[in-house]
Amino acid sequence: MLQQIFLTTIILPLVLGVLLSIAGNGHSLARLAFTALAIPAAAALVSMAIEGVPPLPPVAAKQKFPLLLIGAGIVFAILSFVLKQGFGRLVAIILAVISLAIPAWWLGRNVLAANPVKATTVAIVLVILAVLLALFSANRNGQTRQSAAAALPAALLWTAIASALAAIFGGYIGMAQMNGGLAALFGGWLLVRYVSYLRGADDAFALTGMAAFAAIWTAAVSLAMTVLFAPSAAPAALVLAALPLAVAYALQARGVDLSGQPRFLRPLVSGVITAVPAVCAILIAALLQA
Repeated sequence: MLQQIFLTTIILPLVLGVLLSIAGNGHSLARLAFTALAIPAAAALVSMAIEGVPPLPPVAAKQKFPLLLIGAGIVFAILSFVLKQGFGRLVAIILAVISLAIPAWWLGRNVLAANPVKATTVAIVLVILAVLLALFSANRNGQTRQSAAAALPAALLWTAIASALAAIFGGYIGMAQMNGGLAALFGGWLLVRYVSYLRGADDAFALTGMAAFAAIWTAAVSLAMTVLFAPSAAPAALVLAALPLAVAYALQARGVDLSGQPRFLRPLVSGVITAVPAVCAILIAALLQA
């Protein structure tokens, strides 16, 4: 049993993250479209490895989840070509709201209708994430080489870790495994890009356009599933789990300069800074459970 959990939650997603990072390296339109497809699709594979292949038509939310991820990946890849000139904040906001609101309702409409606390928590988390989706994914090519560029992928890693631990303390082992697998997926991606960065690629950590959208959306929907179905998860911890992305945006938007640090430390400093809300989320979840 433990061997199976280790394989599906750590080894498989870590290998997938490494492979998609290698295959998606570069900033051509085709590579961005590949990344936009591959991140949700890889998350779907992890979900199916944990929960099994869903029946058709799916009934339970955990059966709908991998199908949602695969469908979204295909849509994101197509949009990468449709919006190849980039897109502004208005388009990004519309995409963000639609892409989060519809899945949340499809996955958890019964919970949302019956549980006001969960409905409120989901609304707060999705508003935060929709705003961040729009801000990150709108065309911002000038920030791909800045010294804090690692903040976004590091924030995705910390959001997944915080979501996993909030799910454990909240009594939903399935989403704890899924979020843990997502953390391993992002960790594998980061590992490859960190090596590339050390070898001199200043834009190794860059995520832009629909690639950024797909990565953030995948973490966001997984967090939303945790909010919806973890029976005793702390609402404050779940809201805080989304905030590493807000810290990452603040670092990039303000152009925080880490060039004074040794090169090997710059991504690590970004990671430590973005970890602060995640650590707070984990502590709150643990204390409330105790």
